[in-house]
Amino acid sequence: MRFFSADQNAQKIEMLKSIPIFHKLSHKELLEIDELLHERVYEKDEVVFEEGDPGHGFFIIVSGKLRALPKNESFKTATLEIGPGDLLGELTMFDEGPRTATVVAMERTVAVGLFQSEFSILLTQNKRIGVKVLEEITRTLIRRLRQVLLHQKHLPSL
Repeated sequence: MRFFSADQNAQKIEMLKSIPIFHKLSHKELLEIDELLHERVYEKDEVVFEEGDPGHGFFIIVSGKLRALPKNESFKTATLEIGPGDLLGELTMFDEGPRTATVVAMERTVAVGLFQSEFSILLTQNKRIGVKVLEEITRTLIRRLRQVLLHQKHLPSL
């Protein structure tokens, strides 16, 4: 069952356009990427994934808030709250390494997932869209790396 009904398509596309990772995509490109997204709803205190779980893709928070609970000391000084527009688990687009933290919903949260298999399809079928999304994932990774290396307190997502 999809989170959005067919008559909400225009509203859904506008919502996707407002998410930073998709802001450079055209209406047509958003329609294409929407076909690859998986909607998920997490209730308050529900575990999204556990530290050490294998990762198969990433999530984009549509609404709500999540908290990362890492065991790694490097992350413990950061505020690890993830909210609307933030990415979660994007490292797994490049390998299926283990998740770096347990993530729990702080409130009812809606997210859309893009998994490795769908991202591979996107890169094969429409490289232009794939490259735009990949550029945004890379910007997020660079920003997070700088925050961890510089011991900054705010880390928007994992």
